[in-house]
Amino acid sequence: MAPESRKKSSLVGRPSVDDVLARLDEEVRLLHDHLGGLPRAVEANHILREIWIDDVHNSTAIEGNTMTRAQVENVVERREIQADLTEALDVQGYSEAADWVYRHAADYDGVPVSVVSEIHKRIVQLAWHLDPPPTQDEPGAWRHSGVKVGRLMVSLPPAIPADLADWSQSTADLNGLHPLIHAADHHAWLERIHPFIDGNGRVGRLVLNFMLIQQGYPPGVILKESRASYLKALHLADGGNPNPLAEVIARSVSDALARFLIPKLAGEAKLVPLSALATDGPYRADYLRQLALNGRLRFIREGRLYLSSRAWLNEYIEQRDPRGGQPGKRRRSAHG
Repeated sequence: MAPESRKKSSLVGRPSVDDVLARLDEEVRLLHDHLGGLPRAVEANHILREIWIDDVHNSTAIEGNTMTRAQVENVVERREIQADLTEALDVQGYSEAADWVYRHAADYDGVPVSVVSEIHKRIVQLAWHLDPPPTQDEPGAWRHSGVKVGRLMVSLPPAIPADLADWSQSTADLNGLHPLIHAADHHAWLERIHPFIDGNGRVGRLVLNFMLIQQGYPPGVILKESRASYLKALHLADGGNPNPLAEVIARSVSDALARFLIPKLAGEAKLVPLSALATDGPYRADYLRQLALNGRLRFIREGRLYLSSRAWLNEYIEQRDPRGGQPGKRRRSAHG
C-alpha cells in the first residue's frame, strides 16, 4: 500500500496498516516488559492452552471441519470423540502439530524445509492412516502430482524442492521489513508453492505462527468468521501487496493478546490495554475509553495504548450511581 493510500485510510477513520502494526508492537512490549513474556509449553500453562484450543478449532474450521469448539476441546484434552472420526483425527493431528510449533519455534533461525515437512506429518498422519489420499502421498512428503488451486499458479512437482529451499533461506532474513509483513509475504509464498497434496492451508497457518513466535509475538488465531477477509488478503499478497494480509494477522495476534494472554497474566493492579480489560469485565473497550476520556476511569496513556487496571475499574464500578447520577453521589428520594 502506498503512503498516500495509508494516509487516506486514516482520514476516513480506519487505522492504517502502520498504525495497526505499531499498536500491536506496543501490546507485545507490554507483554514482555511487564507481564512475564510468552509462555512456551502448552501443558505447563493454561493460558497458552486456551490459545492452542482456539487455534485448533478455527484453523481446521477454515478448511471445512464442522466440529464445535466444545467438541474440539473434548478431543484434544480428553480424547473424547463426539463427532465424525475423520474430522476428529484432523483436529487431533493439528493439535499435536500446533503444540510442537509452540514448543520448538524458538529453537530455530528461520524455517528449515525439514520443519515444514514435520508440521505436515504431524497434521495429517492420523487421518491419512484411516483414509489415505488417492495419490498415495506420504505424510510430510512433497506432492508428486499436479494440483489446481483456483487461478493460482502453484509450483510443479519437480520444482518444489528448489522453490522450498529458496523460500526457507528467505525466512531467516527480515530484509528491513516489519516482522508481520515479512511473515505475511512468506505465508502467501508458501501457499503458492503448495508443497503437499492436501493440508497446505493448515501447514501454512502453523508455519506463520512458527515465524511469529520466533519474533516474540504470540500465536495468531485467524477466526473462521474472518475466512473471507483472510482469503481475500492472501489473494492480494499473491499479487504483490502483503499489507492487507499483515493487517489480518496483526489483528488476530492482538485479539489473542486481548482475549487470553494479557487478562490472565495481569493481576488486579497491573495496567493493561482497555481491550484486554474489557475481556473479563462488564463493559466494551470503546465504552471504557469513553469513561477514561471523560475522567471517570483512571488510566495512563503509553503511545497508542490506553492502560487501566482491574482495580481501577472496580473502583469506578463501586463509586458510580447505577441510576445514572454522578459517581459517589446519591439522588434524594421522593420522600426527602
